[in-house]
Amino acid sequence: MKEATPMGRPAEASEEKATVALLTPLPNGKVLAALCSLNSIDGKVIETGAGAFAVLDDTSEGAVDNAGKAISTFLKEQPMLAMERRGGHITIHRWSAGEKGESLSPGFALDQAPSAITNLMMGTENIEDFAVTHPDKVHDANMGRFKAFKELRKMAKEANRREGL
Repeated sequence: MKEATPMGRPAEASEEKATVALLTPLPNGKVLAALCSLNSIDGKVIETGAGAFAVLDDTSEGAVDNAGKAISTFLKEQPMLAMERRGGHITIHRWSAGEKGESLSPGFALDQAPSAITNLMMGTENIEDFAVTHPDKVHDANMGRFKAFKELRKMAKEANRREGL
């Protein structure tokens, strides 16, 4: 006999794939992709008006905390958000300087977020859907550490050249 599903929740919700993501203040998705790679965090990064948003390949328990600690340590005092969607339930925590901060209400945290982030966290869209419509805004974080380091150096040189340093 098949178990009944709770009211208000579709049967497939318990079987849906989890989403684990980081929203950073970094304006350049390539930078976040390289930082993820240097820290052995695989996934894809979306460049949005609110900052770079990394959707992680590892959706296991604790993966978001490991990624949040690694990336927020690099960002120092700039806060970022670590998000998880499991079984239709979204949890969001603020991270700063490698330390996990307070839990935020998903409605509050996603209220002003770009639709791409909201759709991904609500489960109405996935990263592959977004990549089809915005290929120039999606960057792969699945690169070797040496390539990631080279990418960061190249971007730093380009930034210095633009600034006249």
